[in-house]
Amino acid sequence: MSAAATEPQSPAPEATSHLWMYVVVGAVVLILAILGLLLYNGAQDNQQAQAKAEQLTKAFAQAGLAVPVDTDQLVASLGTDGAAVCENPANALGKATLADSLTNGASFVGRRAVIIDKQILQGEALILKTYCPDKLQPYQDKIDQLKSDDTIEP
Repeated sequence: MSAAATEPQSPAPEATSHLWMYVVVGAVVLILAILGLLLYNGAQDNQQAQAKAEQLTKAFAQAGLAVPVDTDQLVASLGTDGAAVCENPANALGKATLADSLTNGASFVGRRAVIIDKQILQGEALILKTYCPDKLQPYQDKIDQLKSDDTIEP
């Protein structure tokens, strides 16, 4: 007899040997997903958000800009603090992002800057004035350097 024949052989691993680990990980993921859904507070739908949305709607109307039919869009997008619009509107990244979006829409070789309509810049200024007035002047200083004209027909 050979030595290999006398050695005890370990049993083949079963396919369900790690089943308990998969069940535990799945349960933890499910619990975290349920907690995330319960604790998520995305849109700040309160009196202050409603009041600011109405104030912004009136400012848009007075400036002759398009006004959303329903202020719920503004409430969901801007909340009580202006959300992403008020994050860093006048910093270098904000200016670069604005300049990047002011193009003709081409994706590579034909891409070039365009002259922006004053109304678009005025709309963001009104949002800043309503939600974060302390950031309006630095933004105004930055957009004053941009070339603008009346490019959108009424």
